[in-house]
Amino acid sequence: MVYAVGDKHQESFVISEEVVAKFAEFSQDYNPMHMDGDFTKSHGYARRVAHGVIQLSYISKVIGMDFPGKGAMWMNQTVDWLSPVFINDEIDVVLTIKEYSESANLLTLLTEIFNQNEQKVMTGLAQVKMTTAISVNLKKPVKLSNSIDSENILSQKKSSDKKVALVTGASRGIGEEIVKKLAKENYAVIVNYKKNKNMADNVVNAIISSGGEAISICADMSNGAEVDSMAGTILEKWGRCDIVIHGASPSIKPIKAEEINYKDVGVYLEIYLKGAISLVNLFSPYMKDNQFGRFIFLGTSYLYATPPRGMAAYVSAKEALWGYTKALSSEIAHNGITVNMVSPSLTITDLTNDIPARIKEVEAFKNPTRRLVTTIDIASQVVHLCSEDSSYINGINLPITAAPV
Repeated sequence: MVYAVGDKHQESFVISEEVVAKFAEFSQDYNPMHMDGDFTKSHGYARRVAHGVIQLSYISKVIGMDFPGKGAMWMNQTVDWLSPVFINDEIDVVLTIKEYSESANLLTLLTEIFNQNEQKVMTGLAQVKMTTAISVNLKKPVKLSNSIDSENILSQKKSSDKKVALVTGASRGIGEEIVKKLAKENYAVIVNYKKNKNMADNVVNAIISSGGEAISICADMSNGAEVDSMAGTILEKWGRCDIVIHGASPSIKPIKAEEINYKDVGVYLEIYLKGAISLVNLFSPYMKDNQFGRFIFLGTSYLYATPPRGMAAYVSAKEALWGYTKALSSEIAHNGITVNMVSPSLTITDLTNDIPARIKEVEAFKNPTRRLVTTIDIASQVVHLCSEDSSYINGINLPITAAPV
């Protein structure tokens, strides 16, 4: 049997009086919520509630007999019961292939159950090990807005055996230092920029002249179509993207906390959070297929302590990105993908030109080293998080501050 990521299977079952009675006898679970209609009504339900595990029994039947079928060993299951199922309800069990590990011969299935009113009553993820050989189309095509044929992308020969790293906002400052250091460590790199093509091309030329592999791509990280187009270019050239370092940012303009509006925060959110989510959606399927990936988001040391005046909009957006980082890291690490944040203290770059010199002087004086962090300090830590040696560092916000936080 040949399967593909995204394939679905659906079967219908009726949870009858007889089914509930037999399950109660087998399990010895005679909870009156299942067996006594008057008791159930006194607790706010019009009908008797069926045992939740009955739903899992039907999932077991589908996995073992139909999808993927004989030879399947159900290894793990997460369960979130969203609404009760009542006696005589008709349920639809829907299984969808989400991932496949060829080395482990392990399928990950999205398991969903709907009642006769098309209301989702249960959801979860199942891991199923196949004891017999199956054929699975591993690659999940990315939906791109620029008409690039993603199936054709996946069939093309990769132009490099190097790991491929995308750095957003890499034409200058922190991003430039990161992308140059990655190239020195033998990564193929993508220099993303928004406006200044000449600066980005200068970075690329410097890398190539030193024997590295690099291209520059223009994309506004708040523009979904441009991000899609950038992903299409990367996948067309390499067939994958192993590392994403998201450091793109608008200029930081101090505004008093009591004077900001949502639009002021939104300027940062569109790039920090929306950009991060778009990059994860586009590249995580390829990382999962390769069982390796790194997402690193640039934060700020202001997340650790009281920020200076005027930073409310900026810090609020970075805090949202940190929340996303934590949540994402807990859900995809089992695929060999780590997700981390790096949070330097105030750094001298073009991005901080609008921050008053006095604030910069105070920040340097407060630091035990009596200096501000450099782009080299930051790049060195980021590149370490990209390596195989950092595979057990996940879900952290790494402060680059030279001081306790």
